[in-house]
Amino acid sequence: MTNLSVYDKAVQLQNRARQIAAGAVGEKEAARVLSRTKELRAALAELRTQVELSHTLAALGAAHKPDLSGIDAARTAFERKALNGLPSDTVFNTARKKVQDLSGKLKGDSSTAWVTWAAAQVADLPLARIPMLSRDEREAARNREKELRQAVATKNLSKADVTLFTSTYTLLAESLHDKSDPPSELLELLERLEKRPSPTLRDITDDDIALLRQFEMDIHITLQRTGA
Repeated sequence: MTNLSVYDKAVQLQNRARQIAAGAVGEKEAARVLSRTKELRAALAELRTQVELSHTLAALGAAHKPDLSGIDAARTAFERKALNGLPSDTVFNTARKKVQDLSGKLKGDSSTAWVTWAAAQVADLPLARIPMLSRDEREAARNREKELRQAVATKNLSKADVTLFTSTYTLLAESLHDKSDPPSELLELLERLEKRPSPTLRDITDDDIALLRQFEMDIHITLQRTGA
């Protein structure tokens, strides 16, 4: 059984409540059940979203398939209590709470798995090759790298976020695939420039500046005056 079974049960109850509204049971009771059913269906819709996200991550090898045994147990309990009439508010609220708890757990598990997996994917990219691309390709590559790093830190992950990440990753990986690694002198210079405290202009030679300009890295280096 799946969360869809609970969802279908909620739909049945909602339909039944509408029928009751026109029958002997008062409108107040029908309105109560319709309201509780709407709340339960909203919780189930969110659960469906989280389950689908979990399966998407599992397909990528980023996470395990979700354990839905808890929702099966909740469905069984809800169905049993609904056999002899319309469920009470307590029954509805208990079912909704269990659904929300599972949604929250799946969301947390997916978020943790995503950060670990996505960060590893970015780390595996040969980003040091970006300086070897043409100017237009470099700009596109750096934008894609930025998008990937932002996606790693996404707070409310969705299937769309995962799809966008994988497509952007593929484009960036393909653009770097057949490029050679930059010379070690350039990498060493960039590492030196990124150190703190930053080197002064006196520490940078004419050859260093020429190397930066050769690979058009000079547009990413700024100068700042310190002291009087």
